Amino acid sequence: MIMAGYEYRGEKPFGNVYFTGIVRDKLGRKMSKQLGNSPDPLDLIAKYGADGMRVAMMLSSSAGNDVMFDEALCEQGRNFGNKIWNAYRLISMWQVDESLAQSENNRLSVEWFKQTLSKAIAEINDLFSSYRISEAFMRIYKLFWDDFSGWYLEMVKPAYQQPTDKATMESTKYYFDQLMRLIHPFMPFVTEEIWQDLAPRAEGESIMYAPMPEAEQVDEKLLARFELATEVITGIRNVRKQKNIAQKQELELNVIADENYPAEYAPVIAKMCNLSQINLIEEKDPTADAFIVKTTQYFVPMGEMIDKDAELKKLSDELTYLEGFLSSVMKKLSNERFVNSAPEKVVANEKAKKADAEAKIAAIKERMEALK
Repeated sequence: MIMAGYEYRGEKPFGNVYFTGIVRDKLGRKMSKQLGNSPDPLDLIAKYGADGMRVAMMLSSSAGNDVMFDEALCEQGRNFGNKIWNAYRLISMWQVDESLAQSENNRLSVEWFKQTLSKAIAEINDLFSSYRISEAFMRIYKLFWDDFSGWYLEMVKPAYQQPTDKATMESTKYYFDQLMRLIHPFMPFVTEEIWQDLAPRAEGESIMYAPMPEAEQVDEKLLARFELATEVITGIRNVRKQKNIAQKQELELNVIADENYPAEYAPVIAKMCNLSQINLIEEKDPTADAFIVKTTQYFVPMGEMIDKDAELKKLSDELTYLEGFLSSVMKKLSNERFVNSAPEKVVANEKAKKADAEAKIAAIKERMEALK
């Protein structure tokens, strides 16, 4: 082809060659008519859609390796297409009140996703430049499924039958446009359909000719602070799950704040966890369910929601386990032969286990005393 390019066009036709692997079945056998292990692509398209099939090939293998085809991956591809449709249907149902001011929660959420998108675009461009195409798709997959659908849309979603503000709606549609452009090389049909509906288009205009998104300067500090907020949200949700507290029931959050408390994201934490208020305190609350993020201590007061007898039983069982664990660690540390012959790192690790167990035992005893 290169020689033909020089002969008939007088120029080099291309400069890079990308070698793909052989498509094999999930047992590792090369697909062939003789083995009968080659599926009919038209049947797969009818069942999972052409986009679903394309995604399956991306999920099957990393660059340069043989493709281990499994029909289950087509189903995963179809599910991703459904995720995109459902996300678009969600924002299409939102009503806009142009007189409504943008809430602090929405402003913070919009700014966070702007930074997240820019960072992802830079990473995706780097993967494309080194021809790690499957990895680029997986980064896009995570960006849409986790960051956009799992976090951003949940943060800015208006309450039931309530409108959203114009600024948030415009930002959300802009982000959806950018995401469709990133996904388009892998899923051309669903992205074209949605992109055409996102805004009025001129005749013949297509996402195929739309420029790819460009990365902007990323605020890494902002992203790191938001990561702390997501850990706080996860901690509160774990408390709800462990105590069987419905999401619709409001909770309070008490915080012994330090430099690792993301106070600027308090509106996001309050909305995502349905908190009535967040209080800054100076002393521990032994009657509350507690968790730690980095060095910041958080407490969720239970009040009448807690079953004291059940909680005391749970704490007693946990105390018994920790005391047994501490006893086994102390046996090692009281053994002079172990302390003198074991590597310094191993001994230090055992001492850390001892300190951690003692701290947990003290906290449990304190909580049990407060519950009595």
